[in-house]
Amino acid sequence: MDDDQLGRIAILAPLSKRDRQRFVRDGIVLTFAPGEAVVREGDPATRLYLIVKGSVRVEQAAAGELATLGEGNFFGELALLERHGRSATVTAIDEVECIAVSAWEFRSTLQEHPEIALPMMDELIARLHRTEHEA
Repeated sequence: MDDDQLGRIAILAPLSKRDRQRFVRDGIVLTFAPGEAVVREGDPATRLYLIVKGSVRVEQAAAGELATLGEGNFFGELALLERHGRSATVTAIDEVECIAVSAWEFRSTLQEHPEIALPMMDELIARLHRTEHEA
């Protein structure tokens, strides 16, 4: 994956080029067609998704549309922090390319390279705060 693309992803932006590459090393690139569900509310949450191309709509059954996320954004961060089902359905608006990083790979990478944990956790916490204050 091109480092310029990785550097535009908010959770990876504070990391060095080497650390960005290290983080996505075991991730898989997934492509979704317009209208295709990336994740569904209630399904097991096991991956973080980094949006490389395209945009997605985030919706909850009870609350309706919550957000639209595009290139450089990420979703599924709660999968990294807790072991519950997906809190929302995420659907591709147009063709979407994501890097999917499993929760266990995320944890393993942070254990092997703890120096990248703090910048990433800062972005995760900032994201959670923004989401909470927008609600």
